[in-house]
Amino acid sequence: MSKITKIPSEIRNFFTGKRINPAFSKFMTLLEGMRISDKDLGGKKRENCQLTNLQLFQIILILPFMAVPGFSHYAESSISKLFGGKKDILYSFMAKDNIDWRSIIQRIVCHLIKAVTIRKDFQKSHLPAVLIVDDSDLPKTGLRMESIGMIFSHVFQRCILGYKLLAMCWSDGRSQFVVDFSIHGEKGKTDGKEQGLTARQRERRYNRKRDSDCQTEKRKEEYFVSKLERLKSMVKDAIRHHIPFDYLLVDSWFVCTDLVDFVYRSHKKFHLLGMAKMGNTKYRTKSTDELTAKAILNGLKKSKSVKYSRRYRCHHSTVDVTIGGRKVRLFFCRRGKNEKWRLLLTTDLSIDFMRAYEIYAMRWSIEVFFSDAKRLLDLAGCSARDFSSQIAHVSMVVIRYNILALIKRSDDYESIGGLFADIYEGVHELTVVEKIWSIIIDVIAIVAEIFTIDENELMEQIIRDNRRLKAMQLIAQTA
Repeated sequence: MSKITKIPSEIRNFFTGKRINPAFSKFMTLLEGMRISDKDLGGKKRENCQLTNLQLFQIILILPFMAVPGFSHYAESSISKLFGGKKDILYSFMAKDNIDWRSIIQRIVCHLIKAVTIRKDFQKSHLPAVLIVDDSDLPKTGLRMESIGMIFSHVFQRCILGYKLLAMCWSDGRSQFVVDFSIHGEKGKTDGKEQGLTARQRERRYNRKRDSDCQTEKRKEEYFVSKLERLKSMVKDAIRHHIPFDYLLVDSWFVCTDLVDFVYRSHKKFHLLGMAKMGNTKYRTKSTDELTAKAILNGLKKSKSVKYSRRYRCHHSTVDVTIGGRKVRLFFCRRGKNEKWRLLLTTDLSIDFMRAYEIYAMRWSIEVFFSDAKRLLDLAGCSARDFSSQIAHVSMVVIRYNILALIKRSDDYESIGGLFADIYEGVHELTVVEKIWSIIIDVIAIVAEIFTIDENELMEQIIRDNRRLKAMQLIAQTA
């Protein structure tokens, strides 16, 4: 087992006082303060194992900030020189079936949300705390991945190979944290070509037997579950973990009678606010029978109930109706003459259009997460065949993003991208050190041989003492 026990501290000590990046240092501090143990990450390993599960978790979490493109480059990186191990131990850790990633994410995010809710800027904010649920594509290129199939992409308006990621975020208008996620597939409608694949393609996909009660099997059971059902389960978990929120924000794919009924039946008081479709769903008004949204809008136009907002530069109208026996408020709005009318639906009968518009605009924070996570943290980049690794990869991205979001809030960064660039630029100096690191290793080996000192003990002493590290770097530079 490695003598080095605290990975974040050792990495901080690697940098001298002048070179330490404040954002990077804060990331390490938050990582070190997480109450995650080896037990949470699959249990303790044998004594002859080089790194513990907790150490592997911490190393993998910080790899994107250390200029390591992927696991295949780990053996040549400075992190490997510091802590040992090869790429195989990283792949093995990610493929573990018994890690409850959902529980780990929820424990971490509850801690981060508490850190935000005690701030004065949260308590004085005019915006409510909200939960936001939406899905996004995880495009893939390998047909051998476990359970892989074709999904319909609303971005490309065609079917692509990949998974669907359903995510739930918490936001207060300034910060957003990912609370939960699930990975889904689509069965398809053609017999004999389930998931858009031929029988031979489905048979050649990676598959292995697991214990029926392991965590990965539980996540696979969600694979073809309705996203609406998963949405309700996620909200129930958020309530159970006492995550504070006042509204549930969703787009038109989730708004339906079933969801409205779920919100009304919940023992926690919160409201639904979402974009609804101008389709065939019928609403009952006070003065008429059941009508579609278009018919209700035509009636509002005739009664001249449509108003114009200079602030938002749009026409809008409000009406209270019932759907499935539940009272809801509808907001019709249109920006330009050539644009289509849009429909907002809420169970909160006390807010006006201006307030509803302002709160619903918070929903875009989850789109920011999808964009930043894919662009900066390689959310869709996992090419592992094992479904356990896919879950672990997304979980790692979520944890990184949540920590960055808290640092962004506390240090007033304009965006996650700016923060990521700051951390990466500060830590990227490590790649310069890498150029001379092989020389340092050779020097240490020679010194240890001359003075008959244990090479590992000498390395550990140098890492723990920045003055010795500076001296070794100076020797290497002049060598």
